[in-house]
Amino acid sequence: MLQTQSSTNLRNRVNKLHLPKTKPLLPLFEIVSNSIHAIDEKKIIESDLTGIISIRVIRNGEESALIQVTDIEQYPINSFIVVDNGIGLNDENFLSFQEFDSEKKLEIGGKGIGRLVCLKAFRKLTIDSIYFEKNEFRYRKFEYKKSKDGFDNYSDQESDKTVSGTKISLCEYENDFQKHIPNSIREIARQIIAHFQLYYIQGKQPDITIENQDRATLSLTKVFNQEFEKEILQQEFIIEGNKFIIYISKSFTAKSHKLHFCAHERSVKEEGLSKYISDFKNVFSNTFSEAFYLQAFVVGEFLNKNVNEERTSFNFSIEDDSEEFDTNEISLAKIRRGALNSIEDLLQGLLSQVRKEKLDVYLPIIAKEFPNYNSVVNFNREKVEKLPSGLNKNELDIKLYEIEAEWRKRVKEDGLDILEKKKDVTTLEQYKELYDKFLNEFNEIGQSDLARYVIHRRSVIDLLDNLLGWDDEKKFIDEDTIHSLFFPIRETGQTVASEKQNLWLLDERLTFNSLLASDKLFKQVIPLNSDSRDRMDLIIKKEEVFEKATLFSESKTPFESFTIVEFKKPGRNDYVYGDPSRDPTFQVRKYIRETIDGNTKIKGRPIEAKNNTPFYCYIIADITESLKYILSEESYTPTADGLGYFKFYDTALYKAYIEVLPFNKVINDAKQRNRILFDKLNLTL
Repeated sequence: MLQTQSSTNLRNRVNKLHLPKTKPLLPLFEIVSNSIHAIDEKKIIESDLTGIISIRVIRNGEESALIQVTDIEQYPINSFIVVDNGIGLNDENFLSFQEFDSEKKLEIGGKGIGRLVCLKAFRKLTIDSIYFEKNEFRYRKFEYKKSKDGFDNYSDQESDKTVSGTKISLCEYENDFQKHIPNSIREIARQIIAHFQLYYIQGKQPDITIENQDRATLSLTKVFNQEFEKEILQQEFIIEGNKFIIYISKSFTAKSHKLHFCAHERSVKEEGLSKYISDFKNVFSNTFSEAFYLQAFVVGEFLNKNVNEERTSFNFSIEDDSEEFDTNEISLAKIRRGALNSIEDLLQGLLSQVRKEKLDVYLPIIAKEFPNYNSVVNFNREKVEKLPSGLNKNELDIKLYEIEAEWRKRVKEDGLDILEKKKDVTTLEQYKELYDKFLNEFNEIGQSDLARYVIHRRSVIDLLDNLLGWDDEKKFIDEDTIHSLFFPIRETGQTVASEKQNLWLLDERLTFNSLLASDKLFKQVIPLNSDSRDRMDLIIKKEEVFEKATLFSESKTPFESFTIVEFKKPGRNDYVYGDPSRDPTFQVRKYIRETIDGNTKIKGRPIEAKNNTPFYCYIIADITESLKYILSEESYTPTADGLGYFKFYDTALYKAYIEVLPFNKVINDAKQRNRILFDKLNLTL
């Protein structure tokens, strides 16, 4: 009568154990692993032993019928029978089998729960084992079920056999697991190889075969030689004093490039390599145009000692976002970082070719579409090389912007670091070397900014040009939309940064201002202190910006100048001479009077717009017949190119230069002023 050593309720222990339904072959892996360990133990006694493991697949259906069918793999798998020629279930091993959390196999990764994993997915196990004990061969046999004690039909007796070994049957899959099993024995063979690939990579595998009930048999070693090319690469790396080894092999059947973290020659956690190195998103091919995926395996004693009970994860930090690289604690992120560095070294030739082909595509796009990133590429080529392939123009722009932002931050930090190091630098030459390196990159960033600014100008001109055509309903765009391109509506210079407005389209000097009101009531412009409820589009008060204007070139202060800009809808043709609401020249002159009549103070300093204060006024409007009539009545003079009109009002009430510019003149003039900049960046007009 068997006296079990465990006081734990087996049924409860199995029920509490977690085994993903999507890993139905894990119990088979556990049995194969036990067979490998049994063979290794026997080799201590018989050093010349050739380990043999045979796996027989049992499917639903009658045995006699299955032998004769033409396509046996259409029948679902029900059970497995695994036979090995290992040490057998001797007294020591059987005692370990009875104990939960046995220490028998701690040194080789055993956690004492493999049989529980098997019972989670199968109805029962049957064990038949021949072992040698006390100078005789014995035969131990029993069933292992999901009962309180687990054991049933136990027997142990003398045997006439003279070779040790064990046969374990995994009987009757539970339904939830069975539906996830691959039916093909070749696919099962591939998954076994993938799980134990390190044995095959290192040449430590026993002779494992898998057999169907129609007697078709596969050798896993032959499958490995056929489908897992033996160009194995390896490298050591050290993390916090612990040695790790990475192996890289090719697989012609895998579905993606994988990074495996292993314990005791078995893959415990796997990750997609493309998540960390974008060049692994695509399949590679060899000289025979055969497609393959790379499999990288990381091993080390630290991983062996810190694998969890179920061998599905590790007992240390595996969170991606919790990594602190300045601590001495080992985490998965640190191990991964070391592995990725080794992968970069081992696959340098392959990755260099892939990245060169990628840059051959990206560099012409950058040169044509994004010349502002030329410096980014020159100083951050390694990062640019590692960008994902297949990016469209917009995606490439975003990725380059991210690299540029990191570069700017680093250069800024380097500059601050140099200032700190100045205290410790012992020679002028040493400091100059550090400073020159920083200044070189700093100047390149400046050139990148200039290029970005020029490209922005070209884009704004193109956008304005496009906005001036008819919309889908054959109507011209309204003045608010046009206005917003020049300057955000209902904003002031205090709330809008200079890079967010495009007044340079009219005059480069308008970019700089001390007071700017956009589409606000006069009384809403606080510095003007006005009660008028009329509204102008833009009013700009210049201090010394216009000091070299013709009228005031001989004087600086106290004279100040103001600029007023008024936008009208493109194509508008309902103007009426002298009408306060439909005559733009009348409106602008009214704004001038309102400004002169107002009382303005900024920071306590009186700012008075007197009747001799110069006003520069722009009316942006297409020269239609009704507007042309007003300009004729007001005696406006055509500009030299014949596209616009201007007039200087020199009256006792105000001094004003008013220019009427059609939109096409604004665009043409802006293009001409910026042409040399566009030409430098090959931004043809």
